[in-house]
Amino acid sequence: MMRTAFLLFSFLLTLTAFEVAEAQSYRRLVNFEWEPIDGAVSYELEIQQTQKDGKLYKFKEKKAEWGGRLTPGPYTMRVRALDYRRVPGEWSVASPFDVGLEAVQAVFPASKAELLGKGTDKTEVEFRWKPVPGASSYQFELTSSAPDFKYETTLKETKLRVKVPVAEAFTWKIQASSKNDIKSEAIALSEFTVLGPRLATPKVEVPENEFIREITWEKTPYANKYDVAVAKYNPLGKKWEKVHIYENVESNTVAFDEKWTGGQYKVQVKAKSDRRAHSPLATTEFRVRNGDRSPAAEFTHEVRKSIDRINGWYGIASYLITQVSYSSTDFDGQNGLQTKYPAIGGTGRLGLGHFKENNAWGFLGVLDLSGFMSKENKALTSMSMEGSAVWRTPVGDRGEFRSQMGLYYKEHQVALAEGTLTGSGVVKSYENAAVVGPHISGEYWYSMGPKLGFQVNAHLYYGMLKMKTPNGQEIEPTLSTQFGFLGSYRFNRRFTGLAGYSRREDRIRYKSNPINAANSGKTNEANVEGNYLNFFAEYSF
Repeated sequence: MMRTAFLLFSFLLTLTAFEVAEAQSYRRLVNFEWEPIDGAVSYELEIQQTQKDGKLYKFKEKKAEWGGRLTPGPYTMRVRALDYRRVPGEWSVASPFDVGLEAVQAVFPASKAELLGKGTDKTEVEFRWKPVPGASSYQFELTSSAPDFKYETTLKETKLRVKVPVAEAFTWKIQASSKNDIKSEAIALSEFTVLGPRLATPKVEVPENEFIREITWEKTPYANKYDVAVAKYNPLGKKWEKVHIYENVESNTVAFDEKWTGGQYKVQVKAKSDRRAHSPLATTEFRVRNGDRSPAAEFTHEVRKSIDRINGWYGIASYLITQVSYSSTDFDGQNGLQTKYPAIGGTGRLGLGHFKENNAWGFLGVLDLSGFMSKENKALTSMSMEGSAVWRTPVGDRGEFRSQMGLYYKEHQVALAEGTLTGSGVVKSYENAAVVGPHISGEYWYSMGPKLGFQVNAHLYYGMLKMKTPNGQEIEPTLSTQFGFLGSYRFNRRFTGLAGYSRREDRIRYKSNPINAANSGKTNEANVEGNYLNFFAEYSF
């Protein structure tokens, strides 16, 4: 009994000495078991560090098992049995084994975490893990669902910042190593996802016309699918009604069903991505033509674009400039006056009109300011106004006839004679005479293509009623005319420009009130004639 106690005491002393010697080193708890040997009452165990200058540890155990703490590293172990006589048997073959480091514990990002990236393409992620006792370095590996991304490094610290692509899933691994290249028993593994920022709002393309056969939008960066909602406005119920919803569309276009009737439509598009927040809704409204929306019908419509007038309010502006010929006869002076000379002149016009949708009738109001420089170097100006009903009708596939009918007010410059002079051409002054009468015009427009066209026009102004004459006498009805040819170019869906030639004649005649009885019964008149360079513009609001 005393011998057995001594052996056990010796074992405890040996273990205590081991622990004291290694107090300054990290040690891990290690347990061994082996097959019991028949007749054995105890065992001797030797554990040898196999590294250079490695220590040999000896232990005695009653059972076929051992537990204790060892510093990480490579070892061999052998064991032999002792019978009741304390006679030892043969040593077993030395078996190598390693005492590894503890497994690394990942701290951040946590497994299955979802992180919000701060950048559109890349963001920085900080990785952290708990320090492993006895470790001198860590092997870090980061892989991604992006096939071209992988990051590996070895470091001493327990944290690391890495720039990673956003909207990807990641797996990171970390393993500890000691100075003698002993690894941790397991590789820490954690998975997480970096979410990208919110997708940009899609930009829906506004249809060029009402022949809608598909809905298209620009591809949103980083989006891989879209949801599209189509609604139609019900004017009776004064609300939008759902027509169709397309979900998870992978392209940037969807069909507009030819069976859907015309009217006012609204389209909403939302961009989506697997690892990015969905975009805000993009909303666009447009008109859809009722009836045939085939390519053939659209071609005819496109060809007519250069002469089409958009329904609703529109404005016009024109300017005519040339060298005009002015002539005037005034019999109110002592001997009367006849004068004629060329002058530089021009006419500016501004107008505002309106057409109702699907209605051939509209109206147009025009304000006109004309002027020229007299031979006496006086700037002479006169004003005119007109208001007309406008009627239009198609002529064939490419032509259109427009007619204006209404009333006009027109001022005419009249040269007045000096009362005591003969017909020497000397002008005392100029005054405006003004008339009112009916106005009628006809215009034929022809489209050569979606952009180019031409127009021929004729305008007739019949002065019937006196508004003002220099001598207060009544007017004689007189016809003023304008004829022209213009080429047109449609810059966009709102603006059309024209340029060409116009021949214009403005005339007024009124009864004379002469001082000289010899001129009694004669008629005063003033004429402005010119071949004009005409610039014209039409804009739809």
